[in-house]
Amino acid sequence: MKRAVVVLVALVGSLFVVPGAAGAHDRPPATGTVVAVRPLPAELRLAGTGAAWRVWYVSTSWNGRRTVVSGTVTVPAGRAPTGGWRVVGFGPGFNGTPDACAASRAGTPPFVRPLGEALLAAGYAVAVTDYEGIGTPGEGSGVNGRAEAAALIDAVRAARRIAPVSRAWAAVGYSLGGHAALWAGAVAASYAPELRHLGTVAVAPTTQWGLQSAAAGVPAAPLNPAVPYLGRTLPVTDRGAFRAEDVFTPRGLELVAAAGRLCVADLAATAAGVTNGDAFLDPPAAGAVFASLLADDEVPVARYDRPVRLAHGTADALPAALTELTAGQLAAAGTDVGYVPVAGADHFTVLAAVAPRVVGWLCEMFSS
Repeated sequence: MKRAVVVLVALVGSLFVVPGAAGAHDRPPATGTVVAVRPLPAELRLAGTGAAWRVWYVSTSWNGRRTVVSGTVTVPAGRAPTGGWRVVGFGPGFNGTPDACAASRAGTPPFVRPLGEALLAAGYAVAVTDYEGIGTPGEGSGVNGRAEAAALIDAVRAARRIAPVSRAWAAVGYSLGGHAALWAGAVAASYAPELRHLGTVAVAPTTQWGLQSAAAGVPAAPLNPAVPYLGRTLPVTDRGAFRAEDVFTPRGLELVAAAGRLCVADLAATAAGVTNGDAFLDPPAAGAVFASLLADDEVPVARYDRPVRLAHGTADALPAALTELTAGQLAAAGTDVGYVPVAGADHFTVLAAVAPRVVGWLCEMFSS
């Protein structure tokens, strides 16, 4: 049995023992290397689960260094087909950066379960990432397309080390996870050439950060409860270019501090009634700062070599027009892209409404 190597988790200094790596003085462990595996508690399992694990695996940090990310791997009930289960790398929606908010700890929200269970019923294994720094030591990197994509792709790599899953895979994501899935689709061929990426599905993805950031510049508008988390993550990924105290008022800084303890739903309750004018020293300037610092994380507009399918509820508070705009940009760049507006669905009801269509899209991708 090969010796274990001790991996220093970027930015944190916490040590994980990685089994099966070459040695402490050799090259760092490959991305996707499994650090640890534990059975996923029964109460966190989806209907139709055959086996499920919580996993810790090596990935690539926002700064290009090795890091350790957690997530889950779930396979359907029954016997794996020849060649292994078809596998989906899934990017969940943003739930906050504290470790307790990680999908592998908090579980699948009720409004997400219909999609996850539809995937299992259709014979797909599902590898879910918690994203960097959520569920593992250190602050998360927040909105960072490259780190999100790496975490999602490496969850698939990790799944192949612990379960009978195929080399062929597709990226699926919801909300911020849609952003992660689109980034994964853009970099899959170069980041993981040993896998066979077949396409990308993004439901209600968070895109067009420049336009979203402009909303922060309206003083009377309600504060987006996801914004205080940027007060914690941007100082990590943009050290020297962002200081929360230069952007947020004392009330805003209280919410930034609360973002270190609370998941999104609880932070939203805490921030109820708070406007941008209450939270920012200069709302238009704050919006401009966010737009500038998030510009590098816009979804890559290029010709993706595999199909992209997008869906967004027409009643979503995150405007469906943003996804429609992204679809148009990708199509103009030569991508095989399809966009479906889901009539009457909001940010939370869209997944149940679109689950059959997602399964259909995946069937087409895996049949190509």
